[in-house]
Amino acid sequence: MKASKKRLFVVGVIAVFAIGLFVGCAGPRPAAAATSVPDDLKVEIPRLPLTLASVTVGSPNAIYSAIWADIMMKNIPGLTISVEPGGMAQNMQNVHAGNAEFGLVATLIAYPGYYGMDWAEGVKYDNVRGFFPQYHYHGLFMTKADSSIKNITDLEGKVFGIGNVGSGADTTGRQMVEFFGITPRQLVNASWTDIGNMLGDGMLDAVFYLAGHPVAFLQEIELSHDMHYFELTEEQTKQFLEAYPYYATGTIPAGTYKGMPEDYHALIGFNQFICSPSLDDGLVYLMTKTLFENLQPLHEAHPDFQHTLLENVKYMNLPLHPGAERYYKDMGVELPVMPAPPK
Repeated sequence: MKASKKRLFVVGVIAVFAIGLFVGCAGPRPAAAATSVPDDLKVEIPRLPLTLASVTVGSPNAIYSAIWADIMMKNIPGLTISVEPGGMAQNMQNVHAGNAEFGLVATLIAYPGYYGMDWAEGVKYDNVRGFFPQYHYHGLFMTKADSSIKNITDLEGKVFGIGNVGSGADTTGRQMVEFFGITPRQLVNASWTDIGNMLGDGMLDAVFYLAGHPVAFLQEIELSHDMHYFELTEEQTKQFLEAYPYYATGTIPAGTYKGMPEDYHALIGFNQFICSPSLDDGLVYLMTKTLFENLQPLHEAHPDFQHTLLENVKYMNLPLHPGAERYYKDMGVELPVMPAPPK
C-alpha cells in the first residue's frame, strides 16, 4: 500500500489544479500576511508541496479536502498543498511511512491502526499525530416495519447488508455480529444504492449503515416502504464500548427519516485529519489557527462539515501534534483523552 513520494507529488499536482477549478481560485493568491503565532514559535513555509492523503472523487471527504487545501493556500502565502486520492487505512500508512504529511482517517481506523490491531495485522502505525476533527458519522440499523427483527440478536440466520467491502459499515457491522456471537446466514457487501434496492426487494433482512445522515438511498426506500430503525440496548452499547473504546455514542435527531419519530441512539465516531510528527510546531500551529479562523467555506459546502468545530476536538483519538495541541490549549479547548491501549 505504500506509495512513493514521487507518485504522491505527481498525482498531487494534478489534484491542486483540480482544487483550483473546484473552488474557483484560479487567480493569484492574496498577498495578505500569515496569521500570527506565539513569539516563541518559528514558522518556515516549505518550498515543496505538502501532501494530503485523501479519498477518491465522489465522496464528501474529497470535497472537504479540496476546500481545506484552498483555505490553507489562500491564507498562508507560499504554502502549497497537493491532494492524493486513497483510502483511510492507506492514508494512515502513508503518513506513518513519510509518504504524506497529512491524511484523512476515521476514529474507527485510527485506534486499531495505532495499536496494530484488526486491519493493521500486528503493525503499529504510530508515527502519526492528531491534527483536527472533521465531522462525525452515525451507525444505523434498519429493516422493514413488518419485519420480526427488533434487536441485533435477531440477525441470527438472517441476510445482513453492510455496504462496500472495507467501508466503515462493513468494519463495524462485522465487529458487532462477532462480538455478540451472532451468525447471519449471509453478510452482503455492495454499494449503498444496491443495498437499498435489495432491502426494498426483500433480498436483505436488515442493513447497517455508518456515515452521515440523512442519506439518499434510505430516503428513497421510505418513498415506497415503511421502515423500522432498531438500536442496541443500553447494556449492549456499554459492553461493546468496553471492548471497542474508540467508538462513542450520540443521537440521530427525530424526524431525520420518516420512520424515526424519536431520537435514535447510535454508535458514533469522527473523521479526523492526522499529520506527520516531523512537521514543525510553528507551521502546524499556524495551519490549525488558520483553519478555525476561516471555517465559513467548509460550513457552507455541506451540512456535515459544520461539525468542524473546536468543541469537537475532544472526539479525536490519537496523540495530538504539539503544534495543534498548543493552539487548542491557547483557545481553552477540551482536549481528547486517548482510549486505553487494548488489553
